[in-house]
This record gives sequence, C-alpha cells and structure tokens, in this order.
Amino acid sequence: MHALLADAEGVWAWAPDDAHAAATRPASVQAWCETHPGCDVRLWVAAQLTRSPDRPHAAAHDDEAALRSRARQEFIDRHGRVAAAWALATWKNDAARGVCALAGIDLNVMNRDASRHGVRVQSVVPWWYHAFLAAKRCVGALNQAEQGQVCVVEGAHVAWITTTRGLLADVQQRALETASVGALQAVITEAAVQRNGVGTATVVLGQGLADGASTRGLNALVLGRLDGQQPPLWLRPSAREARH
Repeated sequence: MHALLADAEGVWAWAPDDAHAAATRPASVQAWCETHPGCDVRLWVAAQLTRSPDRPHAAAHDDEAALRSRARQEFIDRHGRVAAAWALATWKNDAARGVCALAGIDLNVMNRDASRHGVRVQSVVPWWYHAFLAAKRCVGALNQAEQGQVCVVEGAHVAWITTTRGLLADVQQRALETASVGALQAVITEAAVQRNGVGTATVVLGQGLADGASTRGLNALVLGRLDGQQPPLWLRPSAREARH
C-alpha cells in the first residue's frame, strides 16, 4: 500500500518497502499514477486543500443530512459558489459528528486519472486526522482526559482539534500570521484564554515552521521538531490506519 500527501505544490509520496526513506516529490497525483500503474494508494490531504466550518460541530445523534446542508451553505457564504462543488466528508463518534470539505481536489478527475492507470484509491482523508491519531498514540493522557487539545501544524496552516475522553469532538482550521513559532504561540495563547485554562496541556506536532527546530518558547507539549518541508519520518503514514 502506497501513501500520498497532496498539498498545493504537488504531492509527497512514501514507498511502502522502505520505512526509513524520506518522501519523494512527484508533481501531482496524476504524475504519480502514471509511474505506479496497478498500485493501491491511500491519499492524505494537506490543510491547504481542506476546509472546516466555523460553527461548532453537531452532537453525535444529530442528523447527518442537516449537518452537511448547514456546512455546505456556510462554505458557499464564505468562499462563493465554487464551494458548491466541493466534496464533503463526514465523521462521527460517541462524542460528536462533523464535516470537512475537500477544497483543492476534484475527486472525480482524480479517480478518473487513477482508473486510467489501474491505480486503486483506497481512501482520501485529511492529514490532520492522521496526525491526530499519532498524537493519541504518543500521549496516553489524551485518551483519558475529559478534554484535550491537539494542534497539527502544516506551515502557516493549523488544525486545532478538541477531544473529549480521547474522541474527536471538534476541529477548526486557523491561519498563522507567519510560519513561525511565535505566531503559533499566539494561537495557543488565544485558545487557552477561550477555554479558561480548562483541559490538558496542548499537544503540538507537524512541520513547516521556519524556526521550528527549537520550540522551547511554546507553552505546549511538542512531539518532535516542527521544521522541515515534509512530515518527519516518525509521522509518515502507515499502510493501515486505526479509526477513532
């Protein structure tokens, strides 16, 4: 099983037979498919190409169709009629139900290109979700705390995830003023004020901060370094991903 991470510049690609190799940089999903005919692939999507609603997510028992309709209208109000064609993906667990949009990928075109080369796309999932699961594996306290915070950094894009007893309860996407530790600390401070200090320490992971090699200035638990243009090797996607 191959893994690709699509962003605004192209894709990062990991080979399944070398757990220690850095990702390569094909020009696009289509270019990768041309050179890997007949393969299975999981596609992860960077924050640049996804959108989340500003309004709070719904309770787990709320109607999915109504949630999708509200999210669609919010995306159209905020981004214009182009958002009417965005593919929506929903998630649900015992704590909440939510939705996000693929704003930078035309799934129909991508699947058509993949089929032309016999490539089987097994899943299309936001990258922040992969990083969220990695944070839960690394920080056991996230699975027991009544409320937790996970911040997934992708350069100047941040996914701010709230958990309830380890379950995904909400995700909001935020833009940093600059791809720097100082700008990230400003967002962490703002979030702490909003929740009045309630919850566990914020867990931060990701890549793309210009000065992210040193994160001593962050008031958070940082997993690994936050610099580098591609995800660090320890965060590379695996062939199988647990669902939470």
